[in-house]
Amino acid sequence: MRRLLLVAAAIAALTAASVAVAEGIEGAKTAKSIAGTFSATSANVSTRTCTTSDGKSLSITLARYTGQSTGDPDLSGAITLRARSIINTTDNVGVVEGALRIDVASGRDTYATYATVYDHGNVAGLAIGRAHDPSARLVANMSAGFSANG
Repeated sequence: MRRLLLVAAAIAALTAASVAVAEGIEGAKTAKSIAGTFSATSANVSTRTCTTSDGKSLSITLARYTGQSTGDPDLSGAITLRARSIINTTDNVGVVEGALRIDVASGRDTYATYATVYDHGNVAGLAIGRAHDPSARLVANMSAGFSANG
């Protein structure tokens, strides 16, 4: 009897979980393509350098950049980017990751974290976050020219 009760409870839990997952999937009513551009200059930059055991030079930078973003209303306004870059300056490749915040005209700020690869002065990667509408999610391709010094 006890085993039957546990099996019944497990089935009920799985059924409830599948309804919750289906409700979550059904909750996404629409997806749309939007675009935005930004330009930013450095506001605060801290850089360290080191040399690896194989003789490659690395530059590690923590920075905050500010500027303007334009495009879709969710992506228009004053932008602040925080970045941590690790760049192999010998081969001119590396990674840049961080967060961005756009002060939009109405509602909450648009916010996202991003991870990109750096290759000879350019970055490309993915940004994930939320738009100013609390129920709007942001998943975006991100590409830009990049200089750790701004």
